[in-house]
Amino acid sequence: MINKQQDMINLLNKLYDNNNYSSPLDYFSHSINQLKKYDLAEILAYQDKFDCQYFLSFLLSTPLLWMNKSARDWVVIMSAFNPRPKPFKIHIDDAGYVDIHFLCKYMRFKAIELFLQQGKFTNKDKEKLLLYSNKVAVDLFMDELDIEFIDGEDWVHREQIEVARLNLISNEGINQLKYTEGQLREYI
Repeated sequence: MINKQQDMINLLNKLYDNNNYSSPLDYFSHSINQLKKYDLAEILAYQDKFDCQYFLSFLLSTPLLWMNKSARDWVVIMSAFNPRPKPFKIHIDDAGYVDIHFLCKYMRFKAIELFLQQGKFTNKDKEKLLLYSNKVAVDLFMDELDIEFIDGEDWVHREQIEVARLNLISNEGINQLKYTEGQLREYI
């Protein structure tokens, strides 16, 4: 077990150290079979020390790791990031909340609401999430540039994201994100 975890850590460090940010879909595809050997929650929890842009690029370039995840799987992934970092002691580029970024921004479902509904998450982590979400609300929504890059060349194609999103909404009862930044701030 220790060797397997160390192998995962070595692989993730190698991917991070050798990444040049060009063609991430192609770059990560070379390691997808190795990555599939490990638990996604463990992979993501380890990478929270990397910058948010790299982390999002990793997620958007490895759809085979998350395409078929259930709502329960995403809650396990969220749990792996707890305890959350203090929202005012981190920079926007820190990855301590990248799961929320990914789920809100790209999967477009109410990840904040899902997080807050979890009885096993501490009130402190819920409070930190609300503070952080208010701080970065504008970054939890896609803009023109984001849409341009989810084209199947740089990152996963938006249609693949849509398939995964619709599966979670229709089969898992996840609420889709329909509100604006202002409405999100009001909710928070």
